Amino acid sequence: MSFESDKSIAFLIAKARNVLKNEFEKELKSYNLSYAHRVILIRLSEKEGLTQKELAQDTYFEQSNLTLMLDKLEQKGFVKRTAKENDRRAYIITITSDGKKLVDTLVQMGEDVMEKALSGLSSIQKEELAEMLQLIYKNLKNV
Repeated sequence: MSFESDKSIAFLIAKARNVLKNEFEKELKSYNLSYAHRVILIRLSEKEGLTQKELAQDTYFEQSNLTLMLDKLEQKGFVKRTAKENDRRAYIITITSDGKKLVDTLVQMGEDVMEKALSGLSSIQKEELAEMLQLIYKNLKNV
């Protein structure tokens, strides 16, 4: 059996991820935000008052990259950093009211993009796909 890279599962996952991210980036362009900014804002709307370290862990971003992304979001007035009471080196990151208003739009945008991406799949296929991706993640998470 010969190997064809464009038919390998790893290649197909990467290809789908890239085109999906590009679609999000296209939709976010008018807000001057990236897909990563969207992820951060939505996570902060779900979990209030995370430290930067916790936010990095929750979003799978490197802390150094997260700092730059938070700088931009803070400049835009979407997040706020507050020094943690017991640790001057740590900051609590909170979403502002302007950030919360934007999240509704970002969530709807995500639903629209995913509806387009998953069109043609049945509800059962969507559930199975989610389960398979979760299993792949679980299998490799602590390797």
